[in-house]
Amino acid sequence: MLPPAKPEEVTGLPDGVALIHHFANTDDQRAFVVHGRRLEANDSLATPADLERWLREHDLLGPDGVADHTHLARAHDLRAALRQALREHGEVLLDFPLKVKLTARGAELVVLGDPVTVALGQITAAAVTATADGTWQRLRVCPAPDCQWVFYDQSRPGRARWCSPHLCGNRMKTQAYRRRSPAGT
Repeated sequence: MLPPAKPEEVTGLPDGVALIHHFANTDDQRAFVVHGRRLEANDSLATPADLERWLREHDLLGPDGVADHTHLARAHDLRAALRQALREHGEVLLDFPLKVKLTARGAELVVLGDPVTVALGQITAAAVTATADGTWQRLRVCPAPDCQWVFYDQSRPGRARWCSPHLCGNRMKTQAYRRRSPAGT
């Protein structure tokens, strides 16, 4: 079983969670060999143009949006904050201009700013929604140091630890066993 090459290859995720999953994994930290294929860490948001492309591919940015280095830095900060919150299961303060719009159908988060800021704010709003609907608690960061893939726990009890028990789980358990075993046995 090969791991996904891109976050978008992972299917079956709830909509808002899929957006967070895909965004968090633009910082792909996986660096190991599996079935002869070497995974190498990479950042698919290395330039403002990369950010624009990613936002457009995820229907968050129209043709009028132009990203600059300030937007890129904000995207990197948002991504790092989301990954930190998932890793530590703690609280993180996300700094985005959000307003709440109350209607007869309920409440809606509205992001203020230029088109790129609004697009990034939609990712923040997805995190707020995922927290409210309970799907955030099933997002996790794989604890394997050479992986750190953000994954959605689809197990029935909701206690999965590894992005893949067959890949990372097995690798980490084998490494732990070898560390505990006397040399040469």
